[in-house]
Order: sequence, then C-alpha cells, then structure tokens
Amino acid sequence: AAGRTARVVVAPVAAPAPAPAAAPAAPGATRITADKVFGRQDVDAVAEGSAVLIRDNTRVEGDSLHYFELTDEVEASGKVRVSRGTDEMTGPHARVKVGQQVGVFESPDYAISRPARPAPPGQVLLPGQFTPRAQQPLTGHGSAEKLYLEGENQFRFTNATWTSCKPDQPDWYLKASELDLDYDSNVGEARGGTMFFKGVPLGYLPWADFPLADQRRSGVLSPTFGTSNKVGFDLTVPYYFNLAPNYDDTLTFRYMGRRGLQLRNEARYFTPDYKGYSFIEYMPEDQVEGRSRYAGNVRHDHNFGGGWSGNVNFSGVSDPRYFIDLSSRLHLTSQVHLPREARLSYGGGGWWTASGLLQSFQTLQDPKTNVKVGEPYKRLPQLTLTANRPELPGGATFMLASEFVDFHHTQFTRGQRVTAYPQLALPLQTAAFYITPKIGLHATRYEIERRNGDTGDESLSRTLPILSVDSGVTFERETTFAGTDYIQTLEPRVYYLYVPYRDQSQFPNFDSGYYDFNFAQIFAENVYTGGDRISNANQVTTALQTRLIDPASGAEKIRAAIGQRYYMVDQRVSLNQNSPVRTGKQADLLAAFSATFAPKTTLDTAWQYNPRDSWTERFNFGVRFQPAYAKALGVSWRYRRNYSTVAGSPDGFRDLDITGQWPLWGNWYGVGRYNRNLRDHRLTQGIAGLEYNGGCWVFRGVVQHLTTSATDSTRSLFFQLEFNGAGSIGSSPLNVLKRSVPGYAKINDGSTPFVGDDDDL
Repeated sequence: AAGRTARVVVAPVAAPAPAPAAAPAAPGATRITADKVFGRQDVDAVAEGSAVLIRDNTRVEGDSLHYFELTDEVEASGKVRVSRGTDEMTGPHARVKVGQQVGVFESPDYAISRPARPAPPGQVLLPGQFTPRAQQPLTGHGSAEKLYLEGENQFRFTNATWTSCKPDQPDWYLKASELDLDYDSNVGEARGGTMFFKGVPLGYLPWADFPLADQRRSGVLSPTFGTSNKVGFDLTVPYYFNLAPNYDDTLTFRYMGRRGLQLRNEARYFTPDYKGYSFIEYMPEDQVEGRSRYAGNVRHDHNFGGGWSGNVNFSGVSDPRYFIDLSSRLHLTSQVHLPREARLSYGGGGWWTASGLLQSFQTLQDPKTNVKVGEPYKRLPQLTLTANRPELPGGATFMLASEFVDFHHTQFTRGQRVTAYPQLALPLQTAAFYITPKIGLHATRYEIERRNGDTGDESLSRTLPILSVDSGVTFERETTFAGTDYIQTLEPRVYYLYVPYRDQSQFPNFDSGYYDFNFAQIFAENVYTGGDRISNANQVTTALQTRLIDPASGAEKIRAAIGQRYYMVDQRVSLNQNSPVRTGKQADLLAAFSATFAPKTTLDTAWQYNPRDSWTERFNFGVRFQPAYAKALGVSWRYRRNYSTVAGSPDGFRDLDITGQWPLWGNWYGVGRYNRNLRDHRLTQGIAGLEYNGGCWVFRGVVQHLTTSATDSTRSLFFQLEFNGAGSIGSSPLNVLKRSVPGYAKINDGSTPFVGDDDDL
C-alpha cells in the first residue's frame, strides 16, 4: 500500500532441483515468480517468461514484468492478465501501482463483477413499493482502447464497450467514447454512446447512466412508450430523485398523441413513526375533451406513541371519466367512489380501543351511461368505542361495540345515530369441543332531520336483546388416501340465534345493505350490514366440515363443507319499504370443496342452491396448475342467477376466466388472460403476449383489451426490451401482467432497481 515499504519475495519458476514449497507470502508482501528473475535489491525486479506478481488478492501475469519497488509500480508486457478479486483484464501492455490500484491498461478486454451486497440501512421503505428484489452480482464485460484504473472500485475507459451478456454472446452492448464505472456508488456513466442490439444501433446516447447493482439512485429512468385507442401514441419519461434512504420523489412527463402533455409527481417517505405516499398528475389541456384534467391521492399513516395513531387518505379527480379515458387498469376504471377520510385511534387501553373518523367520497357518475350511482352518506364524524374483556369471574367474557355517527347528505335525510351493544359470553372449550352461549343488548337512538317530503318522528329509538349459542365438535382419525397417510377430521357446527322483532319501517337507512350469502355470513347475527337494520331471527344454522391433513407438514390437502340455515319464523324487517323479505323455513344450501393435488394443482368450487325454487343461485369453479417458476395455468367459471345490475333477469351473470404463463419453445414464453362476460357476450379483459429470455435481455410484447364501461373499451399495445443491468426501452407490461395473471413471474433474474408496482389510486 502507498506510504509503506513492500516486502518483495522473488523466486524463479524453473528451479534446478526440487525444493520445499515456499510459505505463503505475508499480508501486504509482494511475491514475483518467473522463468528468470533479476534486479536490484530495494530498487526494482525484472521477471521474464511466465512472469507472475502476487500481492493479497491482486495478481499480474505477463510475458515479462518490471516491478519498481520505490513507486510500487509494475509494468507488464506481452500476454498481460490482471485479476483483482472477481475482476479480470487482459491485453498487450499495462502499468499499474499495485497498492493504490491506479494505472493504465492498453487495449484491454475486461470482466468486472461484484458479489451481492445487502441493501444499506433505510433501503427498504414502504412494503410493496420499496422492497428490492434479491440482490444479485452483476458482471460487466467489454473491451476498450484504453483503461484507466483510478483506485479501488473505480474504472475509466476510452472508446469502450460494455454489456452484461456473456463475452462470447454479446446480444446487446453499449459503445461509448468515454465510460466510467463506479462500483462504490454502483453507477455507470457513458458519454457519446450508442446502444446496439443484435448488431443494430437502437439510438445515440449523448449521455447516459445505468445501475451496476440493484439499488436506488437519482437519474432519468428508462422512458416507456406504447399506444392505445384512447390516448394514441404514449411516451413516458420519468426522472427519479433519490433524496434520502427513507424518502424519494419521481417527476414524470407523459405525452399522449391524441390528448397532449401530462405532468405527474410522486413522493414517498418512511420513518419508524410515520410513512406516506402521494401523487398528483395534471394535464393543462386534453385535446379531445378541450379542458384541463387532474388526479391526485395523499396517504399518510402516523404512530404518535402512547397508543395513539392516525391516518389520512384523500383522493380526487377532475371528472368522472378520468380513469376511463386515461387509465389501462381494470381496478381503476371500475372505481365509482374515491375515499376522502381521516382517522385518529387510541389503542393504549389494553382491553378497549377508541377511534374517530371523518369520511366522505367523490362519486364518479359516468355521464355517458344510464347506470345511476348513489352517493354514500358522509360521516362527519364517526366515533367508536370497542372493548373485549376476557377472564371475568366464572370464565365469562365482556364485549362492547358502540358508536356515534353524524350522517350528512346533499339530498336525502340526514341525522345522528348513537349505538351501544354490550355483550356477555361464557366460552366453554376443551380439545375436542366448544360451546359459547352469548347474550347482548343492542340499543340505538336517532336524531333525524327529514328532507324531500320524508315524514315521521325526528327522534327514534330501538332496543333489542340478542341471544346466541355457538357450538362445535372436532373428530379426528388416521386414514390412507391414494397410498398416503393422512389425518381426517369431521367437524360439525351448530349455531342458534334469537332476535325479537321490532318495527323499523320509520328508521332511516344511512349505511345498511345486504351481506353476501356465504359460510361466514350464515353464522352472523344479522343479515344486514351497517347499524340501521337488525333483522328478527329465531333460527338454527348447521354445518359439517371435513379436512384431510398431512401429519408431517400440517398442510391441508382436501377440505369439504356443507351448511344450511333453518328458520322458525318469517323475516319481517326489510331493508327499505319496497324491498322483499324472506319467507319459508329453509335458507339456501351452501357447499364448498377445495383440494391440492400433485404436482401443485389446486381446485376450488362453491355452490349455493335454492331448495325452495329448486335452482342454483351461484356456482363457482376454478382449477389452477403451477408446477414451477413461470409456469402457471388457471381457469375459472362463475355463475350468479340474480345479479344486482340486471333487475329481473333469470340469467344474471356468467363469467369465464382463463389465465396462464407457460414456456412455448426454446426461450419463448406465452402469457395471457381471457375474461369474458358470457351473459352480455362481451370481453371484459383480454391479454395476449409473448416473452423471450435472451439470457442478458428480455423481450415482452403484450396486447390488452379492457372494457372500461358499458359503452367504452381500451385497446393497448405494450412492447419492451429489457437489458439486464442497463434499463429498458418500450412500455413495460409487468404491472398489467402481475395484476391480471395469477402466478405470473418475471422470466429473467436481471432487473433495474426502479421497476416496481405503481401505487396509484
């Protein structure tokens, strides 16, 4: 190293007689071997013929070496090879300061690699947003007219090439007049560069930088481009600001050929006490609509300490068709209510918690359809207090659910609702069975401001006792299925519920609706959501479940269940005046079956049968086969007889969904989704794509059809070339594929640290 005298050990390779093996050189010592070695002590040494100089992890080889001890320099000629750890350079001539790792290499071929390093503190920020993939070593290969070694981990080249491909198969490479590789910051910088793919120049790059490892850094991210029938040619250029390990910002310019320029800014931050995400995008003038358009979202979660916490979620768009016109994501185009809410909670009470909520929505009523979207009530505010106190005398448990809500609406009746529901349960449980009797008193009071001709009392109250008994038994036995030993369970469950009738026809309906009918709901105390309707009940629910369990791993191989509710009185409480009520003694029969078969095949099916009218209300069936990475196939079929958007239709909803990713031939993969509404004979979402893994690069081509409303659809084209270690060109379909194709996996290991799931509204 610089500033100290190196100990030089010299030895000829060809000795006249066998000699004992030389002991390893001491750390920092320089060892030189060759066919012939001569020189001046403490001045220099000359080695000729298969000459090798070794110090620590640095090795210099050549036909001849001249080592200058005073300056700690070595000059190598002939077939020169310099290796330092995982780095290797070869060429005709080099002169290097061994300790400082500074020098010049003439006409080198090089391979530089670094082992994977853990992310620095603060690298991982928001779950799903900042989590980097497993870091992998990235090896860069190339050649140059001249290489300047400028210290440990610092390389500068002139008239050089760089690629992450194998040296004998450089499908793509970057050629630059000047190239800097900084492995301290893991950033490469090229000036006067051209990107080549399969020998064809893709474009001139006056200046560009690229990552040398999976980590965040400031700079221009890879531009993306694509096309769709809604926006035309679509070009996006993002600039990423890595402001600190725990917060960042991205400014994006998006040009849409049909509509114009859009600006977007996205910020993320994270600390031990709070984290958040926000974005705003603005289009000064939409050339199709003839007006400006915008969207935004702010999310913040905060832990104040002492049991106090809070969060804010505020979303908004300029107009109801914003997502329909400008987005290609099904979960965005189907949104009708954007939340605007703030919550403050306290959980430091141990067995009780309290919270306050301010909540409203922006309702998106598409003016081009006849489907009416109701505006939800605002909660300004909602205050809740809940408690759960177990281990009372005799083993009893006390529970309390209470709230105060002030409901606001621009058109309909508004008012205040106060609810208190204290409950007392006595759980009796053993390893084989349990029985839990419970009694509660549900008390509600309203103060109402009636509007639009609504008449009735302005003060209303309701008090209802609620009694239930839940019980179940678990039987187990050892069994054999398909030659394998399993544990089979048989689990009957019986649930009784009694709620007396109270006339609620004069009560407002602020937030009540029907629960979905499923296995969880048939064991619930109320068929209605919210707090405005409590149905009368005198009923028994029975269910039987059996499972097949692997005793070694505990994995569940097969599950089958059947359940039904039996009524002893008719339902008398309706949701609204014109809403139907149930009659008859039997509810629909529910059945479900799921199984896992080798190799990695799962089957799920569920059935809801109406015994009163002898027809099927709902039926779902799905099979998924995923034997290995990037191999996934799935098909599902859904049927629902009465669908809420198709009033009076005997054939409410039928849906077929086929998804998959699978190797085709060679390195080609196919990926797709076919989601069709069979009732309307309409394609809801269609995706068809091809991917090719070239080893150090990946091609993806995807077309998508997305039905955004009853009268609109979007057709998009995604085309991407991803170069491992140097970004990509085109429009990335990764987010679309991850959301739409269950089990989808990237077919290449190389990636840039900036590709991740977008976190829009």
